[in-house]
Amino acid sequence: MKKNKILTFVLCLGMMASFSACESLDQAPQDYFGSGNFWKDQPQASGYMVGLHAYLRGTYSSWFVMGELRNGLLGDGDDGMGTSVMGESLDNQNIIKQDLTADKAGMDNWNGLYSEIVRVNLAIQEISKTSVLTEAQKNLYLGQAYGIRAYYYYLLYTTWGGVPLVTDVAITEGQVSAERLKRPRAKASEIMNLLKQDITESEKAYGAYGADGFSNKYTWSKYATLMLKANIYAWAATVTTDDQKATGNADLQTAKAALQEVINSNKFALTPSFVQTFRTDAKSTTKEMILAVPYNKTDNAYMPYISHCVAQEALLTAAYDKDGKHVALDNDSYGNRTLTGGLVRYQYKETLWKAYDADDTRRDATFFVVCNNPAAPKTGSNFGILLKKFSGTYYPDEGTHRFDCDGPIFRYAEALLLMAEIENDLGGDPTPYLNKVRERAYGNTAHNFANQGKYQNTLNILGELDKEFVFEGKRWFALQRMTDQAGKALVFNADVNYLFIPGGAKKPILSEAEAYKTLWPISIRTHTNDASIQQNPGYEEFK
Repeated sequence: MKKNKILTFVLCLGMMASFSACESLDQAPQDYFGSGNFWKDQPQASGYMVGLHAYLRGTYSSWFVMGELRNGLLGDGDDGMGTSVMGESLDNQNIIKQDLTADKAGMDNWNGLYSEIVRVNLAIQEISKTSVLTEAQKNLYLGQAYGIRAYYYYLLYTTWGGVPLVTDVAITEGQVSAERLKRPRAKASEIMNLLKQDITESEKAYGAYGADGFSNKYTWSKYATLMLKANIYAWAATVTTDDQKATGNADLQTAKAALQEVINSNKFALTPSFVQTFRTDAKSTTKEMILAVPYNKTDNAYMPYISHCVAQEALLTAAYDKDGKHVALDNDSYGNRTLTGGLVRYQYKETLWKAYDADDTRRDATFFVVCNNPAAPKTGSNFGILLKKFSGTYYPDEGTHRFDCDGPIFRYAEALLLMAEIENDLGGDPTPYLNKVRERAYGNTAHNFANQGKYQNTLNILGELDKEFVFEGKRWFALQRMTDQAGKALVFNADVNYLFIPGGAKKPILSEAEAYKTLWPISIRTHTNDASIQQNPGYEEFK
C-alpha cells in the first residue's frame, strides 16, 4: 500500500522537484508547485499536465487494493491454509476474508490519493487564470483536470464514504505545516455533490474545447469522463452511503446516456480476440482501451502486483499443468516464461476457474493451472492458478521477462456490461450489450443469453463481468451496485460467491450483519496523524 515517502515529480521538460512529507491527509508537499514555478509558459503548463498523467499511472495499484482484494475471486490456497500451490504464504488474507479492523485496515492515509488531488487542484487554479495558454488549451486541460479529480474522489468515496473535502490549493502555498492540513471528513452527500459537479465541469470544458480530446488511450479524454460519469451515477442510483441515499432511476438514465455517447462515438470496439486485448504486441492496434496507463521498458515502469501472481522458475518447471505434463519453458515471447519471475502471493480460487466453460477463450487466456502431483486429484492444495492475463512479455534477445502490459482503467467491454446492467435495472433487455461480450469470448453466437427476467439477467451480467475483468478490480464495485429480487446488494448473496474450499457450504462475501464493512475502516495511523478523522460506523471507535 502507499506509504508516506519523499516524492519526486519529473516533468517532461526535464525539470525535477521534490517535496517532503507531513503526516496529514496523506502527504503535505512543500511549495515546489507554487504558481511561480511551473506556469511561466505553455511548455511548462503542458509539462505539468503530462506530470498529472504520470501520477495517474502511479495510483493504478488502487484498483487491485481497493477492488480486487475484496471481490471474492482471490483465495486462500483452496484448502484453508493460506498457502499457494508453490508453498509460499499468501498475502493480505485478512482483507481477502473481510477481516478488517482499524489495526488491520489495509491502507493508511487514504492510500496516498490526496497528494494527487493537491496537484490537480493547483492545475485547475492555474489553468483558469493563466495567460500563457490559448482558450482551447485551457478548456482541454480543464476537461482533463476536473475528470482526473473526480476519478480520485470516486475511489475515495466508494472506499470510505465521506472523506476530507479538499478543493483548495492553500496547502501548497508556502511552507505549510501539517496542522493547516488537518480537516475532518465531509458528509458522503457532500462528496457525491463534488463528484457530480466535477463531471459537469469536465463535460463543459470539453464542450467549450469543441472536440472530445481523444488523442490516445493514455490521455484523459471526454470518453474517460463519460465512463467515470456512468460509474458515478450508477453508484449514486443504487448504493446508499451514510446520508447519501440511493437516487434511483433518474441517475440510471443519466448513466445510460453517458454510456450511449461512448458507444455511439464509434471510436472503440472489442478486440476480436480476448487475449490480444492485453498483449504488448497489440497495444497499437486494439481499439478497446478507452483509458489506460502505459507500462513499458522505455519508462522502466511495470504493472504492480502481477509479479505476485506468477512463480519462481525452478518451482514452475517442477510443477505439472492441468493435463498432467511437466511445465516446460521455451523462448516464445508469450509462452510459459511470462509465468516466471515472482512469488505466488495471490492465488485465484479453484471454484472461479471451474465456473468457466472449457470453450470460453477467456479461461486459458487469463489463467494457467498447475499442480504438484499429477497422479492425485487436481483440487484443493493440488490445484493452483497462475495469472496469465497481464503477465507481460519475454524478450528472447535479452533473456528478460517484463510485466509490460498496459493497465486498463476503462475499456469498451466495461461500457457494454455496465450498459447491460443499467438497461436491466431500468426494466429493459440487456442482452444486445451482454451478448457482444459473450460472442467475443466464445467466437460464436451459440452461447448467447436470452432475456430471462431481471434477476437472472443480473446473475448473467455479473458472471460475464467475473470472467472478463479478473485482476482489474471491477467486481467489488459491481457487487454493491447489483441487487437480488429483494433489492439487497449481491455482496450479501451466497449464490454469487465463489467458495474458498470446493464443496464447502455456501455463504456470502459479507453477511448482512457485516454491512458496515462495505466501507473500509479508518486506520489507526490515519487517525493518529489527524485526530479529527473519525472511524466509520460499525468498527470500534477510536479512544
